[in-house]
Amino acid sequence: MRTVSFKTFGCRLNRAETDRYAAEFALAGIATVPFGTASDIVVIHTCAVTATAERECLRIAGSLRRKNSRACLVLSGCAVESASRERLANLGMNLVVPREQSDHLVSLVLAHLGTERETSHSEQASAGTGRETAALASPRQRALLKVQDGCSNYCTYCFVPLARGKPQSRPFQECLAEAKEWIGKGFEEIVVVGCNLALYEDGAKRLPDLLAALTELDGVGRIRLSSLEPGRFEREITAIMAATPKLCPFLHLPIQSGDDDVLHRMGRFYNASYLREMLDEIVQLVPTLGLGADLITGFPGETEEMFRHTKQLVEDYPFSNLHVFPYSERPGTPAVSFPDQVPLPVRKQRASELIALRETKREAFATRQLDRVVAPLIETVADNRTGHGWTAEYLPCSISDVGRDSIGKILSVRVTAVSGEELHGTRLQERIARTVG
Repeated sequence: MRTVSFKTFGCRLNRAETDRYAAEFALAGIATVPFGTASDIVVIHTCAVTATAERECLRIAGSLRRKNSRACLVLSGCAVESASRERLANLGMNLVVPREQSDHLVSLVLAHLGTERETSHSEQASAGTGRETAALASPRQRALLKVQDGCSNYCTYCFVPLARGKPQSRPFQECLAEAKEWIGKGFEEIVVVGCNLALYEDGAKRLPDLLAALTELDGVGRIRLSSLEPGRFEREITAIMAATPKLCPFLHLPIQSGDDDVLHRMGRFYNASYLREMLDEIVQLVPTLGLGADLITGFPGETEEMFRHTKQLVEDYPFSNLHVFPYSERPGTPAVSFPDQVPLPVRKQRASELIALRETKREAFATRQLDRVVAPLIETVADNRTGHGWTAEYLPCSISDVGRDSIGKILSVRVTAVSGEELHGTRLQERIARTVG
């Protein structure tokens, strides 16, 4: 039997796409093996969100050709759109799959190898759909449900719309059907992913409609939402969280800055007043909300006073998770040519201030969970029967005296101690999706 391995960079959307490729290869009789293991096919699914990410993807791709003289090497993902044709040609890939052909990656590989699907029709029927096969093979304990791709925001620092193209949404019923398949395979948490989820639409259906429908599926454990662009549906989605324990009370918002001038230069569709009004409302709706954000420091033109506005915003609200990035020039974006570029040491210093604040805020949020009942999804169990997982609010949690049969399950746990950002607790007999309040 032929084998395939994957090296996947970047976001959850990339990982969801890799899962789909693995499923389709499985239906062709090609088994997935861990990356680094000898395989007949190697797929490098790339990221280009920063120039650094792109360089690392292409560096590894080039090194693979030197180490794998016989393997069929396939390059896909965002770096295919961002890198020069000359650079891609010099990598020695057997196939470079552009965005417009990404849905046909597996068939392109099979055609290159001069082979058809290797399984019989009866074997394919018994295997079920490709997504089912991916669920069986996935090393993760939560399923990734891709519902949307592409973006039309064209923020001045971002290459994603150029790499991913215009917004496209999967049909509403198709999303529900795939979610049912994941549930049928025993996954208790489904993560809804997309390039810009706020742009999801299928006819009159929008993202809140899809999330509400997903939470009502028979047998669903819980639904988690990945990153959500601010400015459209935060209040509606948080209201769903308040109404049902089936939607994880965690919202990650790439707000990027808390200063009006910086937000304007970034090409964002909101201002600081909007952010504060929205945050006030959603925290009131769900007081236990896990609140995450992406922040960029040192964007061109950002003064010390502008940075302080961002820092004050973080200080004023109960953020539990922050992804902080010093601004990184991305060739092909307007911001590269903006005046008043901030020196790199200043960008890094401002980032370090927010990172220090992140640790303080995260530990404070964790401490507020003491004596609460939380619901971690167990991902690993050590030899001493200590389980480790993540709560619905996206905090790490360890639980004593659990068996390996708990892996992939959502448990009911009372928090008895907190160490830094990690919760420690004891398992209760009943199982819950989460406790509200």
